[in-house]
Amino acid sequence: MIRLFLIAICAVVVVVVGIVVWNVTTEPEAPAAAVAPERQHYDLEGGQEMRPRWGSNEGGADGTSGN
Repeated sequence: MIRLFLIAICAVVVVVVGIVVWNVTTEPEAPAAAVAPERQHYDLEGGQEMRPRWGSNEGGADGTSGN
């Protein structure tokens, strides 16, 4: 009776150790929602003045003069 009890305890210990080793060796998956990229900062001060690429007498994209 005691021998059967010891065999059962050893089997349970082997199974538990196997599960622990399996969990430690597998790589955990990174949660996709928890890792957010850092927000980029764009400097908007002191830039170049925005002007159209065409002259005042030319049309926008419809004219091909000056290309």
